[in-house]
Amino acid sequence: MAQVTQTKLQELSVLKLYEHYGALERSLPLLTPESQELAKAELEACANLRSEKVDRIYYAMAAHEDALERIKKESDLVQKAKQHHQSQLNQLKGLINWLRRSAPLTDNRITGRNYQFVLVKKKDLTVEISVDPQHWHADDRKKFCIYQEITTTKRIVVRSMDGEVLEERIEPKQTTELLPNLDAIRTAHQVGQQIPEGVKVFQEYSVRSKRIFSSQTKPDLELELEMDASEHCGVLLSEAGSPD
Repeated sequence: MAQVTQTKLQELSVLKLYEHYGALERSLPLLTPESQELAKAELEACANLRSEKVDRIYYAMAAHEDALERIKKESDLVQKAKQHHQSQLNQLKGLINWLRRSAPLTDNRITGRNYQFVLVKKKDLTVEISVDPQHWHADDRKKFCIYQEITTTKRIVVRSMDGEVLEERIEPKQTTELLPNLDAIRTAHQVGQQIPEGVKVFQEYSVRSKRIFSSQTKPDLELELEMDASEHCGVLLSEAGSPD
């Protein structure tokens, strides 16, 4: 395309295209009629190229927005999957704990064909609360609840640009929260006293699993390893004693 300038429009950035278009447009009255025709054609080419590059910005933004949306959806799916598997794991550990408490076991082991669970009693009884202590009977709140008070202090200092202290003040803030007294609930449970509605106290165990290695197959495995070792040693000794 014939141009009135020697500028390579394809190599200009969006900003440079805006600047070139403005400069060329301002110079139109100063050109001859023949040059004006060339300048108008160059203006049109500049405007088309500029519009194309502006659209490219939109396409790039849209692509990143789509990618972020997919990542967000994937993150939500991963989080849901994590919550699902954590819930299933907790239920299975609860099942093992229930077996330990309910089955007539002679020790702290639950043994399968290939795997074994070793259960270690936790130091403190587990307290499970399904009813908000705020909804407990007043007598139960008095006996089995405590108030937790948290005081935070904010120190505010206002200084001039030269560092002079213009104002200084302390703003304390206190929050109070009603909490269940777990120790009191455990003690009441142990001595057979009634505990609030929606509260369960039970012994939990830490669950550890391990692979069972059959003692019957162990000698055969050791024999096989010894035979392999002897065979390899014989090969090495033969090679070491060869004339080469």
